Amino acid sequence: MFFEELHADRGAPGQELPFSYARTLSWLSLVFILLTNLVLSFFISNSARETLLTKQKEFANLLVDNLNNQIFRRFALPTILGRGRIALRQPTQYEHLNRVVQSVIQGLPVARLRIYDFSYLVAFSTAIEDLGRAGLASPKLDEILHGGESVSEIIASFPAWQAPFRLPLKPGTFVLRVLAPLRGEPLPGHDDIPIMGALELTQDITEDYERVLAFQGIIVVLCLLSSIILFALLLVLIHRSERILSERMYKNRLLENELHSNERLASMGRVVASIAHEIRNPLGIIRSSAELLQRRTEQTDKATTRLLGAIYDESVRLSQTVNDFLDYARPRKPRQDLIDINIILDQVLAFLEAEFARHSLLVERNTHDINLLTKGDKDLLYRAFYNILVNAQQAIAGPGHILISANENNADSKPYLELTFTDSGPGFDEATIDHILDPFFTTKDGGTGLGLPIVQSIITSHEGSIHLDNAPEGGARIRVLLPKCDLENQDQPEQTQNKRETGRR
Repeated sequence: MFFEELHADRGAPGQELPFSYARTLSWLSLVFILLTNLVLSFFISNSARETLLTKQKEFANLLVDNLNNQIFRRFALPTILGRGRIALRQPTQYEHLNRVVQSVIQGLPVARLRIYDFSYLVAFSTAIEDLGRAGLASPKLDEILHGGESVSEIIASFPAWQAPFRLPLKPGTFVLRVLAPLRGEPLPGHDDIPIMGALELTQDITEDYERVLAFQGIIVVLCLLSSIILFALLLVLIHRSERILSERMYKNRLLENELHSNERLASMGRVVASIAHEIRNPLGIIRSSAELLQRRTEQTDKATTRLLGAIYDESVRLSQTVNDFLDYARPRKPRQDLIDINIILDQVLAFLEAEFARHSLLVERNTHDINLLTKGDKDLLYRAFYNILVNAQQAIAGPGHILISANENNADSKPYLELTFTDSGPGFDEATIDHILDPFFTTKDGGTGLGLPIVQSIITSHEGSIHLDNAPEGGARIRVLLPKCDLENQDQPEQTQNKRETGRR
């Protein structure tokens, strides 16, 4: 639509304004969100890992307590009562203890179980190759054999931080080892709990640790995804705000420039109006005097006649220039009569018919089939259309044609009449087309640069708009939009009434 094109031409900024602060804030927010979520994810995952390890240690301690009880009741006590002492090197005693141990740990995730005697040797092990060996226990074995508290530790094949990068983990990568005293029960009449040795329990927690790492990875990935989503939303909001602020700042600059321009034009208009007013009166005297002298000397002196004719013509041209200045400097408020644009075009073309014929200029008009009723001032619109057609004739500067067409245009949900004037001239220069409607801008020698600005002022005062461009087939094209009026519930146009009254006379 024409209004949409005009708004796009004047409302869109030529380039986006930089908002480095907003962009810096967005990236800082991404870094902050990422760091916060990473810290939170590692805290949650580490808490889950610590909880798992704590549960594993508690389970191992319970298993150690159960083994202590079962070994004492089912092996140590019967063996001492029956044979007097414990000698695990005897196959029968070793098999007896092995049956007791296997009955307790069967089905449980126990990788290995060892029992150390007071000489720090392995007295019993679920792995036969460990029997009688020394140096396999923790450095805290001596403390445990003398009644110290049980200790637990995790033995890893490599540093824990490398685990996420080595998935899947091999069995035995992470092992939980618990070293506890092998206690008996107090004998009758004694309060001391006898210590029979040290019990070492080894559990393979690689599978559980791998689950913890998977859980940790899920948390980290979800936190990163949530961070990216939040950052994307924040970035969209910042860019949207940036674009809105950019458009508003651009519009504010346009308004400021327009305000300054209007102030300059207003002051210039006051000066020009006062000067033109002072010039017009003596200029009228010169014009009338030249016309009077021209009639008196028409039959006597041809040289004087030509000189007076030149004075008269120049005074007429200068008078028209003064009128242009006054019209632009002091535009009058248009009347709001119901008028028919077709009748105004008839009057303008009738006045310019002889001039167009002298320049072999043809006018093609396609406006009669459309209802061109609007409210406005017929004299002002007459002058606007007159200026447009005269400019077209001057641009063609010789034989050519002008096409006048009309149609209806519903812009901004309002009905408008669109008049298009297309000529066969060279068209508007793309380098200067944006300044054609600026006052006092002209590409003609001796022009005032007020013709089309006056047209724009007239059309704008009628709540319309004017748009300049070049036709696809070549030549200049001027489109004028004026509010449309329906004939229903309206008085007949003033021009039509005048024609009918003239016909009756």
